Amino acid sequence: MMRIAVCDDEKYFRDTICEAINAFYQSLDVFCLPFESGAELITAFEKGQRFDTVLLDIEMLPPDGMETARRLHEFSPELPVIFLTSHTELAMDGYEVGAFRFLQKPVVSEKLTQALKDIGQIYGRKKTVCIKENGEEYFLTPDDIIYAEADNNSVRFITADREYHMRIKITGALTMLDTASDSFCRVHRSVIVNLAHIISRSDREVRLDNGIVLPVSKSYGDELKKGLMEYIRMNAR
Repeated sequence: MMRIAVCDDEKYFRDTICEAINAFYQSLDVFCLPFESGAELITAFEKGQRFDTVLLDIEMLPPDGMETARRLHEFSPELPVIFLTSHTELAMDGYEVGAFRFLQKPVVSEKLTQALKDIGQIYGRKKTVCIKENGEEYFLTPDDIIYAEADNNSVRFITADREYHMRIKITGALTMLDTASDSFCRVHRSVIVNLAHIISRSDREVRLDNGIVLPVSKSYGDELKKGLMEYIRMNAR
C-alpha cells in the first residue's frame, strides 16, 4: 500500500488535495491522510508512522513547512516532499531541504497529476504490481508485464512466462499500472502495452519483443507516439 500525507493548515485545501489524490489513484492500495500542522505530522513520524510521499504547505505556524521537512528527513532521509506554496520565491530554500517538487497555490490539477505520476515512477522502482487471480496474489515488477488486454469482465496480464487473469476493468488496470510505472500506455480501448517491450510501431499496430503484434486504434495513436518519445527521452543513456 502506498501512503501519502497532506499537511496544510487550511482544512478546505488539504481536503481538496486528498480528494484529488484519491480520484487520481482510484485504488484502495493508496491511503491519503490529512494533517493540519507540521507538529502533528512530526508527531506521527515520532510514533512510527511512515509515508511514501508528503505534500507539505510551506507557510504554516511554527514549525513551518521547511522546518517540518528537515525533521521528517531525520526519520526518512529519502522521503519525497512536494511543497505547496503561494510564494515561488521560497523555492530555492526548499531545495536545501530536499524538495522533490513545488506546486503553486492554487494547485492546477494537471500539475498535481504530473507530480503524482513522477512519484509513482520512483515508488514503482521498489513497488510490485499485485495481481489477484482465483484467490491468490501474485506480485510482479512493472517490467515483468509486457501488455494487458481486456477479456470479458477481466483483464489478462501477459508476462514472458505466463498470463494472469484478474477481475478488473481495463480502466482500473491502467490506473493500477500507471501508479507503478510511467512506461504503460493504452493503445486500444482494450489493450495496454509496456513501452519498454515495443520494438516497432506503425499507425495501426505495435510489435512487441515477445513476437506479439497488437492493434493501435486511431484515437490512441497520438498518445502512443507521445508516450514513446517521452519514454525514449527519459531512458536515453
